[in-house]
Order: sequence, then C-alpha cells, then structure tokens
Amino acid sequence: MVSDDGGREVGRAGQLRKPGLVGAHQELNTALHRLHLLAGRPSLAEIAQALKGAGISRSTIHDAFCSQRLPKWKVIDALVEVLSSQAPGGRPEEDQKVLYEVWLRAAEESDEQHNQGPQTARERKAETHELLQRALLPQEIPQINGLELASRYLPASDPARAGGDWFDVIPLEGTKVALAAGDVMGGSILSIALMGQLRSELNALVHLGLPPHKALNLLSEQAQRLLGDRLATCVCAVYDTETRLLDISSAGHIPPFLLKRDGTGLILDVPTGLPIGLAAEACETVTAQMSPGETLFFLTDGVIVSPTEGLDPGLARLTTSLAKAQAATDPMLPSLEDLIDVPLEALSNLRHDDAVLLAARFS
Repeated sequence: MVSDDGGREVGRAGQLRKPGLVGAHQELNTALHRLHLLAGRPSLAEIAQALKGAGISRSTIHDAFCSQRLPKWKVIDALVEVLSSQAPGGRPEEDQKVLYEVWLRAAEESDEQHNQGPQTARERKAETHELLQRALLPQEIPQINGLELASRYLPASDPARAGGDWFDVIPLEGTKVALAAGDVMGGSILSIALMGQLRSELNALVHLGLPPHKALNLLSEQAQRLLGDRLATCVCAVYDTETRLLDISSAGHIPPFLLKRDGTGLILDVPTGLPIGLAAEACETVTAQMSPGETLFFLTDGVIVSPTEGLDPGLARLTTSLAKAQAATDPMLPSLEDLIDVPLEALSNLRHDDAVLLAARFS
C-alpha cells in the first residue's frame, strides 16, 4: 500500500478504490474509473504530471476517484481531458459533454441531501451554476497577432436566472480568427448545458471554413433537435488580421458595438436574422473594414438591458461611458482591460441577467 501527498492510503498505482456512492455521483464516479481503465490505468503521479500547471494536486486527483465528496467540475474536466486523450479512440469533447451533465445532476442531488436552510441552499445553487458556466467558457483567450482581446462574464444575481450566456475566440487557418457571443434564453442548468453544446458545435462549423451566415444556418438546423421550446441567439464574425476585413452575421442577437479611435461609437449595421432553432436559412453575412485603434464589443443583453431600462437607453449608456473612458486618456488609447470594465461598472449589483462582454481591439 502506498500513500498520497497527504498520507492517505491509495492502493497500488492504478488500483484506485471506488467509494460507496449512490445516484448521479455514483454514475459520475463509475464513468471516471472507466476512463482511467481505458487510458491504461496511469498512476496518480503520471496523472498529476500531465496536469502540471493546472493547479490540481495529487491528493485532489485521488479524492476525485475515491472520496465521498463531489469533486469540483474543474477537476473532473481536467481529468477527462487527460484520460480520454490517452484512451484508444478517446473523444475528450464528447466525454466532457456527457460527464458535465452527470456532474450537474450529482450537484443537485447533493444540495437536496444536505437539508440546509433556504439561504444556504440558494447560495450553493448559485455557486454550482456559476462554476459550471465558467468551466464551459474559454479558460484562456488565445493570443492573436493583430488583435488585442479581453473578456468578462458576470452571473445574474438570482441563481434561477443564471446561465446560458457565452462567448468564444477561435483561431482559424492562416490569418483568420472567429469571434462569437450567444445567449440561451431562460437561465437554468439546462440553459448552461445547451450553451455548452451550441458553443462546441459552432466551433466545429467555423473550423470547416464556412462563412458566418452558413455556420449559423447550419447551427440553427442542428439546434432544432436540442432546444425544444427554448430560444437561443448568436452573433458570429470571422476577422482576417491581414486584410482587416470582418465578415459578420447575426441569428437574432444584438450586433456588436464599435468604438472608434476618436471615441464615437455605433452598433454595426448587421441584419438581425432569426434566433437559433427557428429557421435554417435566416442569416446573412455582411462585411466591414476595421481600422487600427478601433475596438469591437460583442455583448449579451445583460450588459445593456434591465427590468427598468430597455435596449435604447442601455445602448446610450454604453456609448456614453465608453466614449468618456476613451477621451480621458486621449491621445493614448486606454488599456483594454480597463476599458472593458467601464460598461460593467455601471450595472446594478442586482443583475437581472447574465452579462458577457468580449472586446477586440484592432492593430
């Protein structure tokens, strides 16, 4: 018998013992052990080495396999990525989709079993929703020559409304990059799960080299079997850093906001289209020429719409706040990391909806 970093017995390398679990937690644990077996039963040390730099200790890995406590999604996500990639015929993205849905059910069952007071249960639900939402958003924004990028995600104050807003930055072949933002209506754990599927499918479609409108039309066709009676919106753009041309299309989503070098701003003139899942041929692509020093903001309606403020007042507030922030540093451009926080600082602490903001400054 050997011990982990904390002195606990873990058995021989690769012989991790299953805990006595029930329900979705047992299903999750069984799937994790199965992936471990398919990957050739790597030892804790080997797994920890593969996860070096991810902030996950050897004892945390052991607990994910052997503890009665439900692991954090960050740990499961990392383990699935490593083990599935080592298994013959492994499909990390597909395995992650399946396991996060099981993990969600396990988290809900855990909440019910703890018999906590209403406020504590509410806080735990909010934490679970936010944890999963953040796990399914890009963990790091890739570095793109010719672009400076920054992003923010703020969850809704009410956990019953949290989830479903997303963004993505997708490097493509040559000098192109895809930028996207979307929203699955009706915040809930199901919205978060659907968001993850839509984001993954759009990623695959733009990698085929499709123009934005064709990618969104195909996504809409595929989503008809996923969304049921729910609605989703999305805006997708492909930018060529060499020509500075931006091809952009919208499926019922708020078009991006363009902040010019002189501090003036406007919403890009993009046909709105129909939300995802309603029609398969409802989107079209328009092309715009970007200039150095301009900043494009992809956003969800939580940034500009509230129960007491509609779209037009919200857009006016966005324009005014960003123009002032840019003028304050004239003739230099403000830091993009500072600039992206400006419209979010004006939001109420009681946020009616999730808020996603992706900023792309052209150089």
